Amino acid sequence: MKKILTQSIFLFSSIFISCELNENFSPPITGIDKEYSNLQSLKEISRKFRGDIIKFDTDITTYGYVISNDREGNFFKKIIIQDKPENPTIGVEIRIDDTNLNTKYNLGRKVYIKLNGLSFGKNATTFQIGIKGRNSINRIGLHEYSNFIDRSSEIVEFTPTTVKITDLNDDLVNTLVKINKLQPETKGLTYGNAINTNSENRFFNNCETFQTIIMQTSGFANFKTLPIPNKNGSITGILNKFENDYVISVRDLKDVLLTEEYGCNITPQKKNLTDIKSLFTGNETRITENSKIKVIITSDLTHKNITNNKAFAQDLTAGIALKFSDTHNLNLGDEIEISVGGLKLNRQEGLLQLKLKSSNIINVRKGRIPSPEKITIEQALSGNFESKLVEIHDVQFKNNTKTYGGMNTLTSDCVNSLTSYVNDNATFATNKVSVKKGKITGIMSTFNGVRIYLRNKTDIKFTENYDCGANNNDNDLFFSEYVEGSSNNKYIEIYNDTGTNIDLSNYQIWGSSNGGGWKSARQLQLSGNLAANKTYVISANKSVSMIIDNSDLSLPYESPVHHNGNDAIALAKRNNIGIFKIIDIIGNPDDNPGVAWDVAGVAKATKDHTLIRKLRITKGNTNWVSSAGTNSSNSEWNIKEKDHYASIGKR
Repeated sequence: MKKILTQSIFLFSSIFISCELNENFSPPITGIDKEYSNLQSLKEISRKFRGDIIKFDTDITTYGYVISNDREGNFFKKIIIQDKPENPTIGVEIRIDDTNLNTKYNLGRKVYIKLNGLSFGKNATTFQIGIKGRNSINRIGLHEYSNFIDRSSEIVEFTPTTVKITDLNDDLVNTLVKINKLQPETKGLTYGNAINTNSENRFFNNCETFQTIIMQTSGFANFKTLPIPNKNGSITGILNKFENDYVISVRDLKDVLLTEEYGCNITPQKKNLTDIKSLFTGNETRITENSKIKVIITSDLTHKNITNNKAFAQDLTAGIALKFSDTHNLNLGDEIEISVGGLKLNRQEGLLQLKLKSSNIINVRKGRIPSPEKITIEQALSGNFESKLVEIHDVQFKNNTKTYGGMNTLTSDCVNSLTSYVNDNATFATNKVSVKKGKITGIMSTFNGVRIYLRNKTDIKFTENYDCGANNNDNDLFFSEYVEGSSNNKYIEIYNDTGTNIDLSNYQIWGSSNGGGWKSARQLQLSGNLAANKTYVISANKSVSMIIDNSDLSLPYESPVHHNGNDAIALAKRNNIGIFKIIDIIGNPDDNPGVAWDVAGVAKATKDHTLIRKLRITKGNTNWVSSAGTNSSNSEWNIKEKDHYASIGKR
């Protein structure tokens, strides 16, 4: 309920030479309050606004109660009024080209604004009254504003609107609000910046909703160098909004009542990671419940493949990436409790992260590292194991000539590929990758695609023989000829150098387009038998008759042999567990060279050329770089000009 104070009328017979003005003093009212014939509320005035500035040319008067106070320097050349002392429906900023306005329009004073000659507009979410500019509301002149603003004898005490941060809305802008259970996000700060006169934003956390609000303090405020209490309590102030953030500005330090013990998470409720991750909305999400989690650190800081502002952790239900705004010294196997109320969840490069500070950790002790979950490489690629410790069997590095540093490709069938990444600063980054195959342990992660995080070299336990094809010393079928000629003149030739008849049902031809990889490749299942030392030719069915007449199989579009110069082709063989693995390749399935690949030093040789395997080659090669070579001496291929078909079927 509002409390109204009235000011008696006095007649002064003496002249005051001087007086000291303070917040309890205002010039006396002489005469009785005026009566206004066309009186309209601020809400009625605001309803006239349709997006364009309104300039008044008739006698209309509005009114409101002054809620601002520029005595402490935190408000400048304006007074802010709201339409009622309590439960206001609107607040308006009156722009005035003068200072010390508190001496005329003191806190709680009811004022009347004669609008004839003034304008009403809106700057973002803020309603304003002043002089019309080109596209804005300007200040009322120093010598004019008293002609437009009358002071009433009525002075009230306000009841600020008590509100939660979740309930803030644009209707409360420029009104007096009170928010309880606030505390500074960072201890030890002052209200403003002592170095310069820039306004300063300080962030306050709310212990009810665990959301944050900004307190903005002018660089000219008298209290800017004073410390913010490291306590919890309420703040009263005038609400504003800048872009998407609500901001509160206090009139003086009487508005700041931080007197209770600091801390929002005194008795947090225990939750599991699945519960916490389910709160994520798809955009950055603040956790607005008083909760804590207990997790085990699964990443390994000591081997430097992760920085000290990141970590992975998991409980019995899920795993999560931790992103610290400071640094930590958490070790593999540490069991930690994290107070998560007020923290944020977000995705960065596809990876869900919990953003925190080391001070959010309640407790640290030695725990037991969880057993890795055994999955296949196909399951790993599903993305369903994000941030969890896993173990994958029967994998190998596709290129076993590289070091661990940077990106590598792991595969179990020489087709499905899982990326691993090792930081160049990791202790094992310069070690050569294993030339064997076996099991690998790591944490599933995401960086614009699924990848596995390797903690240290002991995560790789490869003891079995490599079998992606390039290291297979047994003779088998291989590509003996490749043609990409005029128009539809295209074919591939396969040669049997095993010395025995071969059942072709154990072989497939794969075609990958434009660097699309093998996962989306066209596949052709072969059938029949291929005699020893014989060729098998597969062509496009619209090739010239010479090609068709010498083909064992002619295929309509679209097939693996309807290749252009930038399309990779592979020969795959079924292994003893029924998985097809590549044994020979032409081109790189994960690379689009534009037009074609260079071979034997010949530019763009896989387009408009015939490639014939040299007679010294008796098996396939899954390393295209090695197969193509850089010159005629180290290449496995002889290059013929376009439409050379004379050697078809004649290995």
